[in-house]
Amino acid sequence: MSLLEDLDVEDLLSLPKGFRYELHGGNLVIMTPSTFWHKYTTRRLLLMLHAAGLDAYQDPGVRGNRPRDCRLPDLGVLAGPLPSGKLTYSNLPGDAYQIVIEVVSRNSENGEYTHKANWFASCGIPEYWIVDETSDRDENDAVVLMHRLALSGDAPTYVRERTVLLSDLEAEYRSKRA
Repeated sequence: MSLLEDLDVEDLLSLPKGFRYELHGGNLVIMTPSTFWHKYTTRRLLLMLHAAGLDAYQDPGVRGNRPRDCRLPDLGVLAGPLPSGKLTYSNLPGDAYQIVIEVVSRNSENGEYTHKANWFASCGIPEYWIVDETSDRDENDAVVLMHRLALSGDAPTYVRERTVLLSDLEAEYRSKRA
């Protein structure tokens, strides 16, 4: 394994199992465990997307434009079929994804609204969803903030396209299948 300051994306595979890791410009970030609301909400989204025929994965690695950058969104939807020979990979480049989704955990915001959004935009991912608690903290629902990639000057950025309750989004997806 490389020295801590020399880590790159491939080194993440050799770190101790049971933790979630990201590399931010070569800096190792160990992700905190998520709440059960977070796990429950992530599972609902994953099942909804799979039922809609989308190729969605939990904790997919998104490789940045530099070898020392890798993020783990809560969910990622591939832009096409998983490339042949990639089943053993732990991350793919940003252009492999059409949507990445971050679920915000109470008391554990990790830049979902700021630097993560900017980072995913710089990778060229067309859609970025942030899923957060409802204002009344309803444990059985969530607010989904859907963003679409746009250009602001020469810089890619996300523009909010829609805000919807997860329960309403699930109903929409179910009606599309019927």
